Amino acid sequence: MKFLDVFVNADVLAAEIALKDASSDTLIDACGNYIQRLKAYRLELRDLRCLSDDSLFLRSPLSRELITQARSAVRAVIEITVRETNRAESLLSSLSSINVHEAAAILNLCRYLGSKNWEANSGGVRFANGFDTGHLSVDTAVATASRLRREAYVVVNRELYPESAFAAAKQEEPIAEAA
Repeated sequence: MKFLDVFVNADVLAAEIALKDASSDTLIDACGNYIQRLKAYRLELRDLRCLSDDSLFLRSPLSRELITQARSAVRAVIEITVRETNRAESLLSSLSSINVHEAAAILNLCRYLGSKNWEANSGGVRFANGFDTGHLSVDTAVATASRLRREAYVVVNRELYPESAFAAAKQEEPIAEAA
Protein backbone atom coordinates (compact mmCIF):
# COMPACT_ATOMS: atom_id res chain seq x y z
CA MET A 1 0.00 0.00 0.00
CA LYS A 2 1.38 3.42 -0.94
CA PHE A 3 1.49 5.86 1.92
CA LEU A 4 -0.87 8.29 0.15
CA ASP A 5 -3.37 5.44 -0.28
CA VAL A 6 -3.59 5.31 3.52
CA PHE A 7 -5.40 8.63 3.47
CA VAL A 8 -7.16 8.56 0.10
CA ASN A 9 -8.66 5.17 -0.66
CA ALA A 10 -10.20 5.10 -4.13
CA ASP A 11 -12.56 2.20 -3.36
CA VAL A 12 -13.99 3.91 -0.28
CA LEU A 13 -14.32 7.20 -2.15
CA ALA A 14 -16.12 5.52 -5.07
CA ALA A 15 -18.47 3.68 -2.69
CA GLU A 16 -19.23 6.92 -0.83
CA ILE A 17 -20.03 8.72 -4.08
CA ALA A 18 -22.25 5.80 -5.14
CA LEU A 19 -24.10 6.05 -1.83
CA LYS A 20 -24.61 9.80 -2.23
CA ASP A 21 -25.90 9.27 -5.80
CA ALA A 22 -28.05 6.21 -5.02
CA SER A 23 -31.70 6.11 -5.89
CA SER A 24 -34.29 4.78 -3.47
CA ASP A 25 -34.09 1.43 -5.28
CA THR A 26 -30.28 1.11 -5.00
CA LEU A 27 -29.78 2.82 -1.63
CA ILE A 28 -29.64 -0.33 0.52
CA ASP A 29 -27.14 -2.08 -1.78
CA ALA A 30 -25.00 1.06 -2.03
CA CYS A 31 -25.01 1.42 1.75
CA GLY A 32 -24.00 -2.22 2.23
CA ASN A 33 -21.20 -1.84 -0.32
CA TYR A 34 -19.97 1.32 1.42
CA ILE A 35 -19.86 -0.50 4.78
CA GLN A 36 -17.89 -3.38 3.23
CA ARG A 37 -15.37 -0.97 1.66
CA LEU A 38 -14.94 0.92 4.94
CA LYS A 39 -14.33 -2.30 6.88
CA ALA A 40 -11.80 -3.56 4.33
CA TYR A 41 -10.01 -0.20 4.39
CA ARG A 42 -9.88 -0.23 8.18
CA LEU A 43 -8.32 -3.72 8.10
CA GLU A 44 -5.69 -2.48 5.64
CA LEU A 45 -4.91 0.41 7.96
CA ARG A 46 -4.57 -1.87 10.96
CA ASP A 47 -2.26 -4.18 9.01
CA LEU A 48 0.26 -1.44 8.40
CA ARG A 49 3.53 -2.72 9.78
CA CYS A 50 5.82 -0.05 8.37
CA LEU A 51 4.99 2.26 11.27
CA SER A 52 6.25 -0.11 13.94
CA ASP A 53 9.95 -0.23 13.05
CA ASP A 54 11.53 0.24 16.47
CA SER A 55 15.09 0.32 15.12
CA LEU A 56 14.16 3.28 12.90
CA PHE A 57 12.32 4.86 15.83
CA LEU A 58 15.50 4.82 17.96
CA ARG A 59 17.90 6.15 15.30
CA SER A 60 17.26 9.87 15.55
CA PRO A 61 14.90 12.46 17.00
CA LEU A 62 13.72 13.35 13.47
CA SER A 63 12.77 9.77 12.59
CA ARG A 64 11.10 9.41 15.98
CA GLU A 65 9.00 12.55 15.33
CA LEU A 66 8.05 11.48 11.79
CA ILE A 67 7.01 8.00 12.90
CA THR A 68 4.99 9.46 15.78
CA GLN A 69 3.18 11.81 13.39
CA ALA A 70 2.53 9.03 10.87
CA ARG A 71 1.13 6.76 13.59
CA SER A 72 -1.08 9.56 14.82
CA ALA A 73 -2.37 10.24 11.30
CA VAL A 74 -3.17 6.56 10.69
CA ARG A 75 -4.92 6.37 14.07
CA ALA A 76 -7.04 9.39 13.13
CA VAL A 77 -8.01 7.82 9.79
CA ILE A 78 -9.00 4.59 11.58
CA GLU A 79 -11.20 6.58 13.98
CA ILE A 80 -12.87 8.32 11.05
CA THR A 81 -13.59 4.99 9.34
CA VAL A 82 -15.07 3.60 12.57
CA ARG A 83 -17.39 6.62 12.93
CA GLU A 84 -18.39 6.46 9.28
CA THR A 85 -19.00 2.71 9.47
CA ASN A 86 -21.23 3.20 12.52
CA ARG A 87 -23.15 5.97 10.73
CA ALA A 88 -23.64 3.85 7.61
CA GLU A 89 -24.70 0.79 9.65
CA SER A 90 -27.21 2.93 11.52
CA LEU A 91 -28.57 4.23 8.20
CA LEU A 92 -28.82 0.70 6.80
CA SER A 93 -30.63 -0.49 9.92
CA SER A 94 -33.11 2.40 9.79
CA LEU A 95 -33.86 1.66 6.14
CA SER A 96 -34.22 -2.10 6.40
CA SER A 97 -35.28 -2.99 9.96
CA ILE A 98 -38.82 -1.67 10.24
CA ASN A 99 -41.50 -3.35 12.35
CA VAL A 100 -45.25 -3.05 11.90
CA HIS A 101 -45.58 -0.28 14.53
CA GLU A 102 -42.87 1.81 12.85
CA ALA A 103 -44.54 1.10 9.52
CA ALA A 104 -47.82 2.56 10.83
CA ALA A 105 -45.99 5.66 12.10
CA ILE A 106 -44.26 6.14 8.74
CA LEU A 107 -47.51 5.68 6.83
CA ASN A 108 -49.13 8.30 9.08
CA LEU A 109 -46.23 10.71 8.67
CA CYS A 110 -46.36 10.36 4.89
CA ARG A 111 -50.18 10.36 4.85
CA TYR A 112 -50.09 7.25 2.74
CA LEU A 113 -53.31 6.78 0.74
CA GLY A 114 -54.46 10.12 2.13
CA SER A 115 -54.73 8.89 5.72
CA LYS A 116 -52.97 9.83 8.92
CA ASN A 117 -54.90 7.29 10.98
CA TRP A 118 -52.90 4.12 10.30
CA GLU A 119 -52.93 1.69 13.22
CA ALA A 120 -50.83 -1.43 13.69
CA ASN A 121 -52.44 -4.71 14.64
CA SER A 122 -51.50 -8.39 14.49
CA GLY A 123 -52.67 -8.73 10.89
CA GLY A 124 -50.93 -5.64 9.55
CA VAL A 125 -51.99 -2.01 9.49
CA ARG A 126 -55.34 -0.43 8.84
CA PHE A 127 -56.95 2.98 8.67
CA ALA A 128 -60.48 4.32 8.83
CA ASN A 129 -61.42 7.84 7.69
CA GLY A 130 -65.18 8.12 7.78
CA PHE A 131 -66.33 6.04 4.81
CA ASP A 132 -62.82 5.21 3.57
CA THR A 133 -61.02 2.22 5.01
CA GLY A 134 -57.84 0.44 4.10
CA HIS A 135 -55.73 -2.50 5.18
CA LEU A 136 -52.20 -3.65 4.41
CA SER A 137 -50.63 -6.94 5.44
CA VAL A 138 -47.56 -6.80 7.70
CA ASP A 139 -45.19 -7.57 4.80
CA THR A 140 -46.80 -5.01 2.49
CA ALA A 141 -46.86 -2.34 5.20
CA VAL A 142 -43.20 -2.89 6.11
CA ALA A 143 -42.10 -2.92 2.46
CA THR A 144 -44.12 0.23 1.72
CA ALA A 145 -42.76 2.04 4.80
CA SER A 146 -39.21 1.03 3.90
CA ARG A 147 -39.68 2.36 0.36
CA LEU A 148 -41.16 5.63 1.68
CA ARG A 149 -38.26 6.04 4.13
CA ARG A 150 -35.69 5.41 1.36
CA GLU A 151 -37.41 7.88 -0.96
CA ALA A 152 -37.49 10.50 1.80
CA TYR A 153 -33.79 9.94 2.55
CA VAL A 154 -32.86 10.41 -1.11
CA VAL A 155 -34.98 13.56 -1.46
CA VAL A 156 -33.69 15.12 1.77
CA ASN A 157 -30.05 14.40 0.95
CA ARG A 158 -30.32 15.81 -2.54
CA GLU A 159 -32.23 18.87 -1.35
CA LEU A 160 -29.98 19.66 1.63
CA TYR A 161 -26.64 18.96 -0.01
CA PRO A 162 -26.94 19.73 -3.72
CA GLU A 163 -23.52 21.40 -3.83
CA SER A 164 -21.53 18.71 -2.06
CA ALA A 165 -17.89 18.06 -2.86
CA PHE A 166 -19.01 15.10 -4.93
CA ALA A 167 -21.42 17.15 -6.99
CA ALA A 168 -18.69 19.72 -7.62
CA ALA A 169 -16.27 17.01 -8.74
CA LYS A 170 -18.76 15.76 -11.32
CA GLN A 171 -19.34 19.11 -12.96
CA GLU A 172 -17.73 19.40 -16.36
CA GLU A 173 -17.56 23.18 -16.41
CA PRO A 174 -16.49 25.31 -13.46
CA ILE A 175 -19.09 27.62 -12.01
CA ALA A 176 -18.38 31.25 -12.83
CA GLU A 177 -18.12 33.43 -9.74
CA ALA A 178 -20.55 36.30 -9.44
CA ALA A 179 -18.98 39.70 -9.97
